Amino acid sequence: MERTAIILAGGSSSRMGEDKGLMLIDGQPMIQYIINVVKGVVENIIIVSNNNEYEQFGYPVIEDVIKGKGPLGGIYTGLLHSKTDLNLVLSCDIPYINASILNLLISHSEGIDITIPKKDEITHQLMGVFNKKCLIPFKNALDNNELKLITLFEKLNLNVVDASHFSKRLFTNLNEKDDIKA
Repeated sequence: MERTAIILAGGSSSRMGEDKGLMLIDGQPMIQYIINVVKGVVENIIIVSNNNEYEQFGYPVIEDVIKGKGPLGGIYTGLLHSKTDLNLVLSCDIPYINASILNLLISHSEGIDITIPKKDEITHQLMGVFNKKCLIPFKNALDNNELKLITLFEKLNLNVVDASHFSKRLFTNLNEKDDIKA
């Protein structure tokens, strides 16, 4: 079954002060780390961003269909443009992910709307497998300006996968410049 990775790179990066997906980590843009991992797991990649600089990576860059709606709007845009039922959704600021965690999520996603990991009692909503059939509930939430992901997730068939055996580093979000040096 074909799968698509939807990489969310549309955030305002207010804490970082610049577009975090394009920030360099060891000489490479942060998003490149994610692309390198997902291209071994999926057949298609979509980058959701309002910044056309992401075109340099050679994958379709899609602007938010409904602007200013945060991650929910970005996921909706990605699902709308995806041609596959299974979609791996990842934010651009988790460069330490690996194929093992992604394959675990995929293996637990059959017949499920959304599959996300849980590590140390924390769920990671911007690392998961989203079925294309979530498109209508996401659109309804956007129409009602209900933008909290977890609130929407609780209305859907959600599978939270235990990821306690993975390194905490895999789940590290880089939100500030000091995070990159860490």
